[in-house]
Order: sequence, then C-alpha cells, then structure tokens
Amino acid sequence: MSSDEGFIPYLVLIRFDRGEDLRDRLHESLSLLQEALAELGPVEPVMSSYDGSAVAYLLEARATIQPQQVVTQLQSPKSHRTSPLKTHDKLLVISVELGIATRMERITDWLREHDALG
Repeated sequence: MSSDEGFIPYLVLIRFDRGEDLRDRLHESLSLLQEALAELGPVEPVMSSYDGSAVAYLLEARATIQPQQVVTQLQSPKSHRTSPLKTHDKLLVISVELGIATRMERITDWLREHDALG
C-alpha cells in the first residue's frame, strides 16, 4: 500500500490521561475520536488495552494527509464538537509500509517499557 494507490495507511495509537474516572473518559472520547478520524478517511478500531487506557485505529488517509495533520485533527476542537484529546493524552501516528503485524502486544509492551503508555 502506498500513496500511489490513493491513500496512506496509518496506525493511530492513543493513550488516555487517566484523570478521575477512565470509564467516563472513554465514553466521552471514543465517539469523538472516531468522528474526527473519519473526517480524514475510512477508520477502523483495531484494539483497546485491557484497562481501557489505550486504543488503536487503522486510518486510510488521503494521500495528501501527513502524520502531523492527523495529530492536529485530534487535538483541535471543531465548531460541532470538543477536542477528542485532552491535554495529557498521548498520541502516536505511524505510517504503515510493507510489513506483518503479528502481535499488537509486542507494540504495546515496547511502548509501556519506554513509558509511552503509562
């Protein structure tokens, strides 16, 4: 998959700021996140951590969309909604090239080891 085919596949990982009640935070943010990403292209939820503190999406972004635009889209409030991300949420946008995703756990374990998931 490449930009020659009309889209760029992105893996979008989000770690939520734990705050007061993570369940309320998830309920509040998941639909906002999905709506914001859908404005950039077709989006598919692919995983959620066991405790609900992190989620991942696959995004088929238009070929003109750069990773920073995905970040901006999720951090900026729109007139019809609040910002999907809070101040202390963490966001990682990865362009997916050729490769095999054998185990998402390896990715999340590595991110946790490097204090990226909390």
